[in-house]
Parts: sequence; C-alpha cells; structure tokens
Amino acid sequence: MGSPSHGVKDLSSAMKNFPSRTSRYNFLRYSSDPSVIPQSSLPVEFTKELLRVSVSGFYIAEVSDIDGVFWGKNIAYPLEIKEKTIASDRKIGDYFGIDVGPFTKLAFYAARRGNMHSLFIVRQIRDTAKRDLVAWRFIEFEEIAQYASWIFQGGGRNMQGGASAVIKIPADRFGTLDSDALRSL
Repeated sequence: MGSPSHGVKDLSSAMKNFPSRTSRYNFLRYSSDPSVIPQSSLPVEFTKELLRVSVSGFYIAEVSDIDGVFWGKNIAYPLEIKEKTIASDRKIGDYFGIDVGPFTKLAFYAARRGNMHSLFIVRQIRDTAKRDLVAWRFIEFEEIAQYASWIFQGGGRNMQGGASAVIKIPADRFGTLDSDALRSL
C-alpha cells in the first residue's frame, strides 16, 4: 500500500481532515451477491464500490452511499431511495419507516451544507413477493424532521439480516413523485 499522495493528489487534498490509515483495509470483509445487479447498472455500481474501497484503503473514514443526486432548479438534492410496503400503526396510522442509519445520513446532509433539502424516495410496492409498483413517493428531509415519530422502534430486517431501528413517517406526508413534483424542485 502506497502513501495517500501516491497517484491520488486530488483525493489527498479533499481528505486532509481525515487520518491516514496505517494498517491494511480489509475491503473483502463485506460481500454481496452481484448477480442481482442488472447488467446496465454494473458500471455505476462498480465505480461507487471502487471509490469506497479507494477512500477506505487510505483513510480512516466511514464512507456512506448516496443513492443519487437530483439537480433541482437551485438546489442539489442527495437521495435516499428504498422499496417499501406501507405499514400501519394504531397511533400514527399508515407510515413508511426509515432506518436510523439512512435518517442520520439525511440529517448529516442537512447539517453539512445548512440546507434541509435531501429527499427520501420510496418505491411503494403492494407486497414483498410480487413487488408490484403502487407509486413512487417522496418527502423532503425538512418534512421528515417535522413529522417523524422521534421514538424509533424495532422495524423489519435490515440488509445484513438483523433487526433495524426505524423512525416512522406518516404516509400522508409523502408526495407523489411525478414530473410535476420534479419540476417543482
């Protein structure tokens, strides 16, 4: 492993506030089945993974994924995109849950740049077996912060198979993500 400045001068200046890694980063510690990734998405997914491994190989920094960025009229919106069925709670009614990790990431974007314009996008499906699309839904972080249940509770299974801690957001606070909604951003 070379020094952080070897071949990555731009990365070094961008990462100057992060400590350099002194031991090898075990990037193979995590594994997933890439066969589920559509062929057309492989270049994008490979690039994101290569960047994650490159940063983590040289620096002690937690690298978080960004599902996308939408360039609005005046604002760039980091996106968190999930596929979900609607759930129901006797206290708040129908809701979509967001795990604490992605919620914290959206809060970080809001705090980092002083704007609260990141978006949580839900591909709403009827059931997890057929995964039929009901609608694309969205909510801005400002709305999440205002209307979410702040007492998070146990939710479904996370991507690693363990239980997740969920913040519930009333479904009626989500808008329908269509061309009119995109033009309004």
